Amino acid sequence: MRAALVLLLLLGALVPRLAGAHGMRTAAISLDELEPGTARVQVRLSVPDPSFRFRIPESCQLSDAVSEGELRHAFTLRCPSALAGQTLGVMGLGPVLGEAVLSLSLHDGRALSHLLLPDAPSWRIPEPGSTLSVAVDYVRLGVEHILAGPDHLLLLVLLVLVLRSPRAVLLAETAFTLSHSLTFAATALGWIHVPSAWAEACIALSLVLLALDVERPGLPAPSALRGAASALVFGLVHGLGFAGGLQELGLPEQAVLPALVGFGAGVELGQVLFLAGVLLVASLAARLKVWPRLVLAGGYAAGAVSSCWLLQRVWLCLAR
Repeated sequence: MRAALVLLLLLGALVPRLAGAHGMRTAAISLDELEPGTARVQVRLSVPDPSFRFRIPESCQLSDAVSEGELRHAFTLRCPSALAGQTLGVMGLGPVLGEAVLSLSLHDGRALSHLLLPDAPSWRIPEPGSTLSVAVDYVRLGVEHILAGPDHLLLLVLLVLVLRSPRAVLLAETAFTLSHSLTFAATALGWIHVPSAWAEACIALSLVLLALDVERPGLPAPSALRGAASALVFGLVHGLGFAGGLQELGLPEQAVLPALVGFGAGVELGQVLFLAGVLLVASLAARLKVWPRLVLAGGYAAGAVSSCWLLQRVWLCLAR
């Protein structure tokens, strides 16, 4: 494992641009709704792209356009009614600009954001909902976030590989949930702030350390208490990543608590569903008597992947 880390360090030094390529091709669109139906719009491009266009509803108009070179544009958007319920989008995403981040500050007090991609270039701004509907929506978003986060899922897999016992794994998962709930709530509310790049690097480091803790077959697994303690510490770091996902979605100012509780519940539900699947696979592997080899291969594979993530993310931090 240590030899593999050295090799990956050398590879990371040779191909540093891979770590920053994704963040170099993004458009940022911010809308500040000054009054219902009227908003000031700012568009910032990371690289020039003549094919990129901001798309508005047919009933709306753009005026007062101001451009600062090819990368910054500003204008006023006027619609006959409030922006809530309107559909906004972009055209031209593809080989030059791969994504667009849409951030909105609405007149009703909500702050929302959405990621536009080539296969989903438009988004309908949601109407204000009831407390229950907000909570339900954020439960779904929490489930989607955890299931779409490979680093968080890899930590759950590593807990199974390290601890082996379902009881110890569930105890560690509970400790992980308690700790990440603290940091993601505190970060989402603005009580603490950690740069997202450094938070992602720390998440990768936690995976490397946990991968190094995967014991060779035949040796006893760590105690349940030690596993829970490790998960408690690592959860504080991973909570920063959950907060980053929540900040991308935005918190409705009139329903902050239901959104926080719903998102946290969705993350926990996603974790439990995924962990149940991993434990089922582990049980089948034990019955087929391939569990020791699976533990060994999984430990090395997880260590290699997380080491690569660590090198890429540290390079991103240093490059900024």
